[in-house]
Amino acid sequence: MKYLPGVLVFLFVANPSFAKRPWIIDPHTHFKGEQQVAYEATKTQWHPQNSLGKVIKPEDYRSVADRLQLRSTLVVEACDQDKPEYNDWVLQQVAESELLCGYVARADLTTAEFLTHHRRYQRTGLLNGYRFRFEELNGYLNDKLARQHLALLEREGLVVDLLIESSHADDVVALAQDYPRLKIVVNHCFRAKIVDGDISDELKSAITRCAAYPNVYCKMSSINNFSEVAPFTQPAPTELEYYLPILDPVYDAFGPDRLIFATNWGVSAHFGSVDNVKNIVLAFLSKKGQRVIDKVMYRNAISFYNIKRRHLR
Repeated sequence: MKYLPGVLVFLFVANPSFAKRPWIIDPHTHFKGEQQVAYEATKTQWHPQNSLGKVIKPEDYRSVADRLQLRSTLVVEACDQDKPEYNDWVLQQVAESELLCGYVARADLTTAEFLTHHRRYQRTGLLNGYRFRFEELNGYLNDKLARQHLALLEREGLVVDLLIESSHADDVVALAQDYPRLKIVVNHCFRAKIVDGDISDELKSAITRCAAYPNVYCKMSSINNFSEVAPFTQPAPTELEYYLPILDPVYDAFGPDRLIFATNWGVSAHFGSVDNVKNIVLAFLSKKGQRVIDKVMYRNAISFYNIKRRHLR
């Protein structure tokens, strides 16, 4: 490969088995430790096959990463707002495993304690941003202290991941307008759903409205979840054509410079093989050329999340 020659030579020498493989970063996976799983079991009854109810550690991801030729993964939170110790656990995993290259944490921006936890996470050198879920974003936009913390994240160049749906487009627009230098990424194409071969008009509108702001990116991730199949039943379709109703408008709106591939492992495996997530995205990008493939599959993630190359295996 001709890109980033100095970095690639170093990595290839360190691990020759990757020398002729594609360069892919997976900036969306979830891990949980024993303490968190035991705590959540007192509140939530998970489906027996739901990965969110199980202990998942970096070594559980190794076979996936090796099989799919994924160089590294950025971990995204899977914890409660009021349990900062679970963020600490993930940061420890990132520090100890060469498979993990950073962390997008969870926190409550409306509390004075946010800054204390934030500085602690920052000192690890492994914090890349925070994720907000659904109505949390609206609450932050209407809270004075949270807005101060949003301004802090903007100044420090951290990423805000959004687990939202198309109904939250107004909040994304407001966030992008009020914090034009804040890095914002919509997870999983607004949690898209294909129904009878199409997506809703509300989703189509959300895509175009949010993409109008240059600081808003979109994760082309968790493709299996877009299908009409129920989790833990039959596998999601494997034909590219099935997913074009969402992939085409997202690509047309955000373009290759603001799209980021990710798997959402192991949640994406609830709907079929995680291999399908990578295969569908690569099949979609293949006709657009190697330069586009490289941007969506790794270059945009490294740049957007400010992933340090020393953290990549």
